[in-house]
Amino acid sequence: MEDLPNQRQPPSSTKSSLGINRDQQVEKLLKEVKQLKQKVDVLDKENIALKKSIYDLSARYAATISQGGLPYRAGPFVIDNEVTPTGKEMLSKVVQEASGDMEPFQSIYPHDARDGKPFQLRYELKGHVGAVYAVEFSPSGALLASGSFDKTVRIWDTASAQKETYCLKGHTLNISDVAWTPDSSTLLSGAYDETCKTWDVETGKVNSSYDTEGLVQCVGWDFVDSNIFYYGTSRKMLAMVDIRQEGPASIIRNDSMINTLYASRDGIHVITGDAQGMLKVWDVRSKQCISNRVNDHGQMPITHISVGRRSTDASRRAIDDYDEPRYMAVNSYDNLLRVYDRGMDPPKSELRLVHSLKGFKNKNWPIKSSFYCGSSYNSSILSKQTAINDIYGDVDMSANPVDYLLDPQEPKEEKSVLLATGSADPYAYLYNVGEVMNSCFL
Repeated sequence: MEDLPNQRQPPSSTKSSLGINRDQQVEKLLKEVKQLKQKVDVLDKENIALKKSIYDLSARYAATISQGGLPYRAGPFVIDNEVTPTGKEMLSKVVQEASGDMEPFQSIYPHDARDGKPFQLRYELKGHVGAVYAVEFSPSGALLASGSFDKTVRIWDTASAQKETYCLKGHTLNISDVAWTPDSSTLLSGAYDETCKTWDVETGKVNSSYDTEGLVQCVGWDFVDSNIFYYGTSRKMLAMVDIRQEGPASIIRNDSMINTLYASRDGIHVITGDAQGMLKVWDVRSKQCISNRVNDHGQMPITHISVGRRSTDASRRAIDDYDEPRYMAVNSYDNLLRVYDRGMDPPKSELRLVHSLKGFKNKNWPIKSSFYCGSSYNSSILSKQTAINDIYGDVDMSANPVDYLLDPQEPKEEKSVLLATGSADPYAYLYNVGEVMNSCFL
């Protein structure tokens, strides 16, 4: 009888072993669930961080450090969860991926190629570890500069190797904008660390650094003189810097934060878009605003100004022919991308609204757009459309420009100019501003 307990020990040991294995499996599953939840939390935080408007953040920061005692009007930024999946949806996606069932989640981001034309990813340029906010091709087309929330500017060889050539480090906060000199030899960057820096593209070294008053929102080189650049800040100022001279920048005071700028080709005028929805033309010599226009009646902040480019800019510069492109696109916080005809003598001539493009999501997001003129674009062909402001006004001009009343004695512009814009949904949108034909792609 004394041996019976010993005879029963093996079954007891087996049960104990099974219990340990079960506990280990449960513990392993709990760890995996915990890791998944951590990943979801990281994704949620990243989504929220990316959705916070760069202009809203700078406006809030500028308000806390402003010295004028002026009342701060909160910006229009609202976190919109209409498109971004929630943490639960992201976790569901992970589970569906593991099980091979992705159909339910795909409906969150339905692909909508409106004209049926497919777009395929051509290159992936990997290196940044933060959101990329500013990208700009060099005028030569051989290089691409990108500025990121990771505080770096990177230069990519897009002509051959599609690889990173330099990682420019020197800024201590987010990069907000980048710009090239006309000869592609020098890069200008602006950042939230309240500095602008110029970089030697050949060596990847910083040439000089300039302190600014407020967070730098936008930068741009003068078209005529590559020794002069402009920047706009959260402290409601437009500044001009001559890199050949020491001393403070030449300052023009605005009544609201300047979010975007465009330096005209005459070397005299700069166009700005600000937080009160105003398009203004400044004479940088007299420091006076020579014209202004409300972009929309709600005065929503303007986030970006894009002006068409000429494929023959280099030859035009050689003969002092600084003919301005006719079209200008303006992004703002109201889900519309407006395209203006700048007239025959821009920027002094009056703007005429020709398109109000819809379909993408722009509200409360600092979305940017860009014109593209491919090989079929003939920049020597100019246009002259008769003034029809009284007929159309601020409406959606969805008709083909061929249908517009044209002066038979004036030449007509090539209508194959494309306009691309980002969006708050997972798509980029492409419009033909001549035929108002659009499509979207991931």
